[in-house]
Amino acid sequence: MRSFFGIVACGAMVAASGCSSQRASSWKYPPPLFDTRAERPTAPQPRVQPAPSAPAIAGEPGWLPPGGIKQKWTDIVIHHSASRSGGAAAFDRYHRTVQHWDELGYHFVIGNGTDTRDGQVEVGGRWTKQKHGAHCKTPDNYYNEHGIGICLVGDFSKTSPSAAQLASLQRLLLFLTARCHIPVSRIRTHGGVTHKTQCPGRNFPLAQVQRNLTLSQRRMATAGSQ
Repeated sequence: MRSFFGIVACGAMVAASGCSSQRASSWKYPPPLFDTRAERPTAPQPRVQPAPSAPAIAGEPGWLPPGGIKQKWTDIVIHHSASRSGGAAAFDRYHRTVQHWDELGYHFVIGNGTDTRDGQVEVGGRWTKQKHGAHCKTPDNYYNEHGIGICLVGDFSKTSPSAAQLASLQRLLLFLTARCHIPVSRIRTHGGVTHKTQCPGRNFPLAQVQRNLTLSQRRMATAGSQ
């Protein structure tokens, strides 16, 4: 099985599954994140208040940026790396060296036990700075400007997220939906936005993630009212 540097980082258009595209000729890195062809337009939707949530959630160190969270985030977009291994440092290096971007394209990366421990949530510089993402290109760039990009390390067209990854994802989503007033219905997948990729893979359980998050929000809201 190929390592991260032989497999595409999530964000490019797929041919069959994952996020792979054409390979850069002089680098043993994944191909570019984005396809340059036009993608299906997705009109922005008005902000909707989420299901009962807990705005007092503190989250983990680094989840709350030093300057606070800007009121511009309306969506959360989930990706997989389409690689066996990786982490924020490896993806950041690829994005800078090959894509010539200023930094990691995602806001958060959740490890799988290869480069970082299983379920470890790494906070990207874009979240710390509250800066637009580079993970979900659309004609109007709405989901890069207003979508929080979360990448889980792994190729979920072949395997499934680990229990630790899903548990960390739920904690992170609980924090983000409460702090940013994002409804569960606006937790999306990369492929669900662009319809040009299977990212984060056919084995990613979006419906289960949304259902478990809703139950957690209700439990916390009930506990907070007592």
